[in-house]
Amino acid sequence: GHASVELDGKIYVMGGLDDGDDLLDTVEVYDPQADSWQQVASMPQSLLFHTAAAMGGKIYVTGGSNQDTLDSVCVYDPQADAWTQLASMSNGRRGHASAVVGGKLYVFGGSNADVDLSTAEVYDPASDSWVQVPSLTSGRNSMVAVAL
Repeated sequence: GHASVELDGKIYVMGGLDDGDDLLDTVEVYDPQADSWQQVASMPQSLLFHTAAAMGGKIYVTGGSNQDTLDSVCVYDPQADAWTQLASMSNGRRGHASAVVGGKLYVFGGSNADVDLSTAEVYDPASDSWVQVPSLTSGRNSMVAVAL
């Protein structure tokens, strides 16, 4: 239930469950050059079934966990080792997919209250705002996306 993303040649792994099934807010970074892991600033909240995407040298984390955080969005700045809350998504979701295209973050699918979603929306970091885009043809859950 964790999320991972590559940024600047390093792999960031965040959230999920520990061995005791407790939700995690921790973030670890793997540096293949040094062949080592280090812990960085924790996320603002513990998350499960969220997504992470790299854009503009930062990591954007969307949705996940429970009803309180399904619509949450935060960004991690590795230069400052700090997290910032952003504008919430229009639709709360977990088990969704996200992808960066053209400097914007797209999120789609997932579930909310055990209902699979077909909705999609796009985040513009310049205006810190979300806009609805055309929906998928059917609801989908537990998906991944790759931007080529």
